[in-house]
Amino acid sequence: MSAAAELQERVKDSAGSAVFPPVALSPSPANEVRTIVTDLQARSAQLSSQSVVFDPKLEAELRELESRIGLRQGLQGVRDEIERKKRIAAYRQCIDETSTQAITRKSTELTKQLVTDSLRSTFQAELKSLEFNHLAVEVQTAGGTRGALFHRLVFSGAPNISVSDVLSEGESRTLSLAAFLTELSTAPSRSAIIFDDPVSSLDHVWRERIARRLVTEAKTRQVIVFTHDLLFLRLLLDECEKQGVTSENQYVRREGQAGICSADLPWLAMPIKERIGKLRVRWQAAEKLHRTGGQEAYESAAREMYGFLREAWERAITEVLLYDVVERYRPSIETKKLRFLHDITQGDCDAVDKEMTECSRWIRGHDQAAADGTLVPGPAELKSRIDELEKWVKVVRQRRI
Repeated sequence: MSAAAELQERVKDSAGSAVFPPVALSPSPANEVRTIVTDLQARSAQLSSQSVVFDPKLEAELRELESRIGLRQGLQGVRDEIERKKRIAAYRQCIDETSTQAITRKSTELTKQLVTDSLRSTFQAELKSLEFNHLAVEVQTAGGTRGALFHRLVFSGAPNISVSDVLSEGESRTLSLAAFLTELSTAPSRSAIIFDDPVSSLDHVWRERIARRLVTEAKTRQVIVFTHDLLFLRLLLDECEKQGVTSENQYVRREGQAGICSADLPWLAMPIKERIGKLRVRWQAAEKLHRTGGQEAYESAAREMYGFLREAWERAITEVLLYDVVERYRPSIETKKLRFLHDITQGDCDAVDKEMTECSRWIRGHDQAAADGTLVPGPAELKSRIDELEKWVKVVRQRRI
C-alpha cells in the first residue's frame, strides 16, 4: 500500500511531461499472510488440546511478580502504614520504660526502711516540744504513687477515725505545725521558712508553746512570722531574749491607700527603751509646732504626748521596776525574777506616783477647773519629763546589774 501510494504521487508529478515513470510494484503479501494465519491456527489448536501444568517454582515466581505489580500500585500507602506501626511501637516502648510502678515499689521500700521510722520519732519529739500529750497521734504510711510515698496522721488507738473529724481547729493547727516541722527535718537544706499568723484560733497556752518552738527553730534557720496578734508578738520577743536569738522587726500599717513598712514595732508592743525613743521623736514634732504652728496646735500635740508618756511609765513599771515578773495577758509569772524585786525603794514608788500624776493632769479626758487657767507645759518641761523617765529606768537597771 505504501508503494502504491508512492507510485500514485509519481504519476501525478509526471503528468505534464513526456516521461512516464516505470511501474515497479512489489508482489502482494497476501499469500505470506495466509501462510502465517494457517500456522497460528494450527498452533492454537495444538495448545488448546494440551493439558498444561505449571512448574511450582515458576508458579511461585509468577505470583511474586503479580504481587509486585499490585504492591507498586499501593506502595505509598504501605510505606505510610509501616511508619505508623514504627511510631506506635516506639511510643509503647517509651511508656513501658517510663512506668513508675517499679520506682514506686522501690521508693516505698526504701522510705519505709530509712525515713518512716525517723519521721515517727521526729514527729513524737515535735509533739513533746509543743506539749501535745493529751491525744495519741502518730505518723503512718498512706501508699505511694509516681515514685512518692505519702504519710498521714492517725490516732494510735483508732486508726480508722479521721483525725480532722475529732480535733478542734486549734489542735489541728498545732498538729499541722508539728507535721510540717517533722517533714522539714528531712530536707537537706536549711532554707528560710515563713509563717502567716500561725496562732490563729489558738488560746494563750498554745501561743506560748508555739512561740517557744519557732524561736528554737530560728537558731538553725531564718524564721519569718507574719502576725497581727500583739500578745503573740510579745511572746516571740520574750522567747528570743530567753534563748539568745536575735530578731528584726518590721511593722506594716496602712495609711490612706498605701502600705507603710517601718522597722519600729507598734506602740503597744514596744519595750520601754523604744518607747522613750519614740517619745523623743514626737517631742521634736511638738517643739516645732510650738515655734511655727501656734499654741492650740502645740497644746493638742502635747496633751497627746502626755498620754503616751503615762503609758510609757506603766510599761516601765512592769518591765523595769517589776522586772517582767508579771505582764498583762501573759499567763505565766516569772518567779525566778522575784529575787530582783527586793531593792524597790520608797523613792521608786514616789517617783512613779509623781510622774503618773503629772501626766494624768494634762492628758485628754481630765477636765481642768475653770479657775485654773494654767497653760499646758511648754516643750522644755515636756522634754524634762521624758528625761526623768529615761533617768529613772537607767538607775533601776544599773543597780540590778
